Amino acid sequence: MKHFIAAGSALGRDHALLERPNQDAFSVQQGEWGAAAVVCDGCGSEPHSGVGARLGAVLTARLAAAQAAQGGPLDLERLRADILARLSLVALETGISPREHLLFTIVGAVSTEAGAELFACGDGVVAVDGAVRRLGPFPGNQPPYLAYALEGAAVGFASLYRGRAARLLVGTDGAAEADLAPFWSDERVWRNPDMVRRLLRRQSLADDASVAVVLRRGP
Repeated sequence: MKHFIAAGSALGRDHALLERPNQDAFSVQQGEWGAAAVVCDGCGSEPHSGVGARLGAVLTARLAAAQAAQGGPLDLERLRADILARLSLVALETGISPREHLLFTIVGAVSTEAGAELFACGDGVVAVDGAVRRLGPFPGNQPPYLAYALEGAAVGFASLYRGRAARLLVGTDGAAEADLAPFWSDERVWRNPDMVRRLLRRQSLADDASVAVVLRRGP
């Protein structure tokens, strides 16, 4: 069994017009155990949420990968607690405002020999073997950011899929408006590390968009 990962992010048309940076981020992890991919979208109304999105993507991917390497299904409550503990420490040690820096959505995928799992906290888009599911939008365009739990809110991960899959896709809400078929049908995605970004950019999407795809080949 082999796993292949492709990921990328593109600045949205509206953000480019306003001269705002891309507030999306992605992170991937891979090993003999399998593969993990995470995309995060920073809260658009907060100026530094892109920093949190990058931090959140890396933290979530690494912590999910560590669990997957141990075998068995993901413990999403443990994943939530581990991420929040680290975000709390970052805020404490740096003095940054969680509201200004740490509001971001999370959409993740893990694939191992035992099977695949998709999970999320907030809006976005996922696909399993070509079947697409949009997450959100939420009332008032206010997704449940995980960092709200630092203030006592009951926010956590939802398990979206658990089973066998050859192809998994996770995307931020900006990618929900994209034609996603090329990400699992265009073989250049697996040969060119910049192809995901290029495919997103060619579609000239209004919002920032990030996509990560995990391909499982073999028995």
